[in-house]
Amino acid sequence: MKFMLTASAYALGILALLIALFGVAMPALGLKTGSERVTVTPSAPNIYEQVAFESEGLTLEGWWFPAENPRATLLFVHGAGSSRYSPFFNTLGFYENLRANGISVFTFDQRNHGNSTFTDGYLRMGATEYRDVQAASDWLSKNKPNDTPLIVCGLSMGGATAIYAIADGLAADGLLLFDPMLNTSDALSQGGYVGYGLPPILFKPMALLAPYFWTLPHGQGDALSVGAQLALPLHIVQNKDDPITRSLWSEQLAQQNPHAELSFVPYIPPDHPCLVDKGRWGTHASSYHCHPEWTMNEVDRLLERL
Repeated sequence: MKFMLTASAYALGILALLIALFGVAMPALGLKTGSERVTVTPSAPNIYEQVAFESEGLTLEGWWFPAENPRATLLFVHGAGSSRYSPFFNTLGFYENLRANGISVFTFDQRNHGNSTFTDGYLRMGATEYRDVQAASDWLSKNKPNDTPLIVCGLSMGGATAIYAIADGLAADGLLLFDPMLNTSDALSQGGYVGYGLPPILFKPMALLAPYFWTLPHGQGDALSVGAQLALPLHIVQNKDDPITRSLWSEQLAQQNPHAELSFVPYIPPDHPCLVDKGRWGTHASSYHCHPEWTMNEVDRLLERL
C-alpha cells in the first residue's frame, strides 16, 4: 500500500512537472515578443504623419499615410514579434504603394511591440491585442473622418487580431488577410520548428496547454471559428507552402465563410532574393516583398467587392 502511494505521488509529481514545463515554461520562451524598436522612417517626411494614441491606458505609436483623393482607407495590423515596419513583407513599400494608388493607410505598433507601451512583453495571439485595433479605428474616426470604405488588413497574427476586433464590433467594410494565423495551437507548434529546427510534433504538448495557462484563443474562440461567422467581404492571400500559418486553415476559412475569397501567392523559388536570410521562415509573410504588383492587384480585387 505504501509503495502504491509513493508511486502515485511520484507519478503526480512528474505529471505536474510536465504540465509546468509544457504549459508555463516553454510558452514563456515562445510567447516573448522579441519586437525591436522602430528606428526607420518612410522615404519622405511629407507623405506621412507620426501618430500616438491611447488603448486601455497604453500609448501606441503609428504612422498615417494620407492619399490624395482617397478611394479607401486601410488599417494595417502587423504580426507577432514584428511592428509596423517589417522587412519580411516590405511594409514600407506596401504603405507607400497603397498611398500612391489612392488608398490612405494607418499602421501602428500593437502593445508589447515596436515603440508602443510594453506591459509584460508577452504575446496573447490577438486575445488582448484586438483592443488596440479597435482603438486605432476609433482614432481614425475621430481624427481622419471620411466617407471612403475602411479595409482592415491583418498579417499573420495580425489577421487573427483583426478578426477578433471586427467580431467584437469594429465597423469595417472589408477584411484583407495575409497568411493569417487561424489556429493558435498549430501556429505555436509550427513556430517551434521554425525557431529551433525540431519537428513540430515535439511542440504539440506546449501548443495544446499554452492557451489555458496564457489565456490564448482556442477552440470555438480561435480565429478560424470566429472568422467563419463574419459577414463582410473577406479576401485571403495565402502562401501555399507557408511553414507557420499553414494554408489548410485559410482553405477551411474560405470554405466555411460564404463572404470569403482565397488567392494563393504565385510560387516563390527558395533561392529568390526576396527570401534571403529568412531561413526556416520560408515564404511566410512574403507576398508583397516577392510579388508587389500581384499583391496590389489582390487589394484591388477586394476593393471591387466593396
